[in-house]
Amino acid sequence: MLNCELDLLRDSAHCNRLSGGKQPGNISDEHWKMIKLGHTNRLSISRIGAYDIYLDGGESGEILLTDSDIDTPVVGDELEVFIYIDADDTLIGTTTIPRVVAGGCAALSVVALTNNGAFLNWGLKSDLFVPRSEQLGEMSVGTQCVAYAMLDKTNDRMIASTRLYKYLQDENNNSFKKNQRVDLLVCQKTDLGYKAVVNGTHLGVLYSSEIFTDIQIGDEVKGYIKEPREDKKIDLILQQPGASARTDAEIKILDYLKKHSGESRLTDKSPPEEIYKTFGISKKAFKNAIGGLYKNRLVSLSKEKITLVNQKGES
Repeated sequence: MLNCELDLLRDSAHCNRLSGGKQPGNISDEHWKMIKLGHTNRLSISRIGAYDIYLDGGESGEILLTDSDIDTPVVGDELEVFIYIDADDTLIGTTTIPRVVAGGCAALSVVALTNNGAFLNWGLKSDLFVPRSEQLGEMSVGTQCVAYAMLDKTNDRMIASTRLYKYLQDENNNSFKKNQRVDLLVCQKTDLGYKAVVNGTHLGVLYSSEIFTDIQIGDEVKGYIKEPREDKKIDLILQQPGASARTDAEIKILDYLKKHSGESRLTDKSPPEEIYKTFGISKKAFKNAIGGLYKNRLVSLSKEKITLVNQKGES
């Protein structure tokens, strides 16, 4: 994650801006571990004015709290607030937590375009800016993109980038194991299939030939790490691989046969899309499963259908 670097924070002009004009003097490392720009912080209410509420920002001075839905605020109460610098270079706190914080990725809608860049809806009143230099391709209002949020190095304001490869790792340096279950955020269509953010830190590839359901940019799905590659790039698959997947597939096929008079017109020659639509598994897993069921004499196979041998379903 991208936080304020301590050497920048020790710069007097920079500190003066963060403190609202107050010179903080020597800033301790401990203090700046407490205040994290672009992240949620737990701060206490220091003062309640006629129309405004202020938070105790320590050496940064009081921080204006905006968008607060607190009915009866009390001085000393602690709040979870998102801290950021607004367009006026003012340190701001809000109880509205955005959809993404610095160092994170999220699927966000494009709400406006200018000559300098695009703006994304991230849940706050002020939209999140994507400079043109940080755009992977053309962006259109009303579309959804996956963006990486960070602090602008020049002014510490929150900005975003759709050039995820600049900020996420694309190699598996012992971060993941074969068949490991991971969280995926589908982020880009490619000639091979789709790229996806893996556990918020890496980029991997889902291949079109192994995708048997409709997925779109911005979808959050579960997936699995495939066989490690020599170049350390990360291959992904949506279906659980290995023996356990075949066992699950066998159970699904048996359940289907029991509910459909012991027969299925889907065979190993059926299109993979139809197999996935019915059983939620790949064609390879389906073929392995019916092979296992056949070896255990639970089904009989023909070119036209699969038939349950034991109509009582006893396996």
